[in-house]
Amino acid sequence: MASPVLESTMTRRTMLNVTGGAVFGLLLAGCGAGESGGATTAPGPAGETTAGRSTAGDRGVVFNTASGDVTLFDPATNRVTGSRPTNAVVRWLSNEQHYFDGENIWTYDFPDNELQAIAINPETFEVSRRIPADGAGPGHSFVLTPDGKRGFVNAAGSDFLAVVDPVAGEVIERVEMGAFP
Repeated sequence: MASPVLESTMTRRTMLNVTGGAVFGLLLAGCGAGESGGATTAPGPAGETTAGRSTAGDRGVVFNTASGDVTLFDPATNRVTGSRPTNAVVRWLSNEQHYFDGENIWTYDFPDNELQAIAINPETFEVSRRIPADGAGPGHSFVLTPDGKRGFVNAAGSDFLAVVDPVAGEVIERVEMGAFP
């Protein structure tokens, strides 16, 4: 008899939403906490403040799509060290792609089904830049070129790939695609 999980009618979109935040968090763990020595302080449950420090200065981050917040953890101990609100629903598909430009983590969001490329500050977890793609979501992924000069995000609901200039903050080209790229 198959397990209930295997018999589930979970859609691909639901699966990506559930797993995407965790993969993105693992990616951000490699960004570290910068020069601050790894200390993280964040509002915890019921407004309390929690703080954590990893001996290596690394931190793990999990973006939670349903609750709209970020869980911070120490990757050496797997202990949760805090949480922070964020102002985007972050989805992540793979750590095999280039997302960090040296300053921000780039991904996408589609509030009200309006696709946009977004830059997230890895210290505050707030969106520091939004670039409308002028297309309907959902999106599937955002990737930067290795030099960080161009980004690509698919507008699945509008059947095109948006080519983004992250420095200028604009879509510089639309590449028409087949249905629901």
